[in-house]
Amino acid sequence: MPIRIYFQDHAAFEPDAIRAMSQALEEACTTLKIRVDQKRDREVIAVRIIDLARNGVIDAKALRDRVLSEAGSPP
Repeated sequence: MPIRIYFQDHAAFEPDAIRAMSQALEEACTTLKIRVDQKRDREVIAVRIIDLARNGVIDAKALRDRVLSEAGSPP
Protein backbone atom coordinates (compact mmCIF):
# COMPACT_ATOMS: atom_id res chain seq x y z
CA MET A 1 0.00 0.00 0.00
CA PRO A 2 1.53 3.35 -0.98
CA ILE A 3 2.45 5.66 1.85
CA ARG A 4 0.86 8.64 0.05
CA ILE A 5 -2.48 8.07 1.74
CA TYR A 6 -0.84 9.06 5.02
CA PHE A 7 0.48 12.42 3.78
CA GLN A 8 -1.52 14.97 5.73
CA ASP A 9 0.07 18.15 4.47
CA HIS A 10 0.56 17.27 0.81
CA ALA A 11 4.24 16.73 1.51
CA ALA A 12 6.52 17.13 -1.45
CA PHE A 13 8.81 14.14 -1.85
CA GLU A 14 10.63 12.90 -4.90
CA PRO A 15 9.23 9.71 -6.47
CA ASP A 16 12.28 7.72 -5.31
CA ALA A 17 11.74 8.88 -1.73
CA ILE A 18 8.05 7.89 -1.88
CA ARG A 19 9.01 4.44 -3.17
CA ALA A 20 11.57 4.06 -0.36
CA MET A 21 9.02 5.14 2.26
CA SER A 22 6.36 2.79 0.87
CA GLN A 23 8.85 -0.09 0.88
CA ALA A 24 9.90 0.71 4.45
CA LEU A 25 6.24 0.80 5.52
CA GLU A 26 5.48 -2.58 4.00
CA GLU A 27 8.62 -4.22 5.37
CA ALA A 28 8.17 -2.77 8.86
CA CYS A 29 4.52 -3.83 8.97
CA THR A 30 5.41 -7.32 7.76
CA THR A 31 8.12 -7.70 10.41
CA LEU A 32 5.81 -6.37 13.13
CA LYS A 33 2.96 -8.56 11.83
CA ILE A 34 0.69 -5.58 11.24
CA ARG A 35 -2.00 -6.54 8.76
CA VAL A 36 -3.50 -4.28 6.10
CA ASP A 37 -6.77 -4.11 8.05
CA GLN A 38 -4.98 -2.75 11.14
CA LYS A 39 -5.32 0.77 9.83
CA ARG A 40 -4.45 2.66 13.02
CA ASP A 41 -1.26 0.64 13.59
CA ARG A 42 -0.19 1.12 9.98
CA GLU A 43 -0.87 4.84 10.26
CA VAL A 44 1.38 5.13 13.32
CA ILE A 45 4.22 3.44 11.43
CA ALA A 46 3.62 5.54 8.30
CA VAL A 47 3.58 8.82 10.19
CA ARG A 48 6.89 7.95 11.83
CA ILE A 49 8.43 7.03 8.48
CA ILE A 50 7.21 10.31 6.97
CA ASP A 51 8.67 12.22 9.91
CA LEU A 52 12.03 10.50 9.49
CA ALA A 53 11.99 11.24 5.75
CA ARG A 54 11.27 14.92 6.40
CA ASN A 55 14.41 14.92 8.53
CA GLY A 56 16.54 13.50 5.75
CA VAL A 57 16.30 9.72 6.14
CA ILE A 58 15.16 8.50 2.74
CA ASP A 59 16.77 5.08 2.43
CA ALA A 60 14.21 2.25 2.67
CA LYS A 61 16.42 0.02 4.81
CA ALA A 62 17.38 2.86 7.15
CA LEU A 63 13.75 3.89 7.55
CA ARG A 64 12.63 0.33 8.22
CA ASP A 65 15.46 -0.37 10.65
CA ARG A 66 14.85 2.84 12.57
CA VAL A 67 11.12 2.14 12.96
CA LEU A 68 11.77 -1.44 14.02
CA SER A 69 14.40 -0.30 16.50
CA GLU A 70 12.01 2.22 18.01
CA ALA A 71 9.35 -0.50 18.24
CA GLY A 72 11.79 -2.73 20.11
CA SER A 73 11.97 -5.29 17.31
CA PRO A 74 15.21 -6.39 15.66
CA PRO A 75 15.46 -5.53 11.95
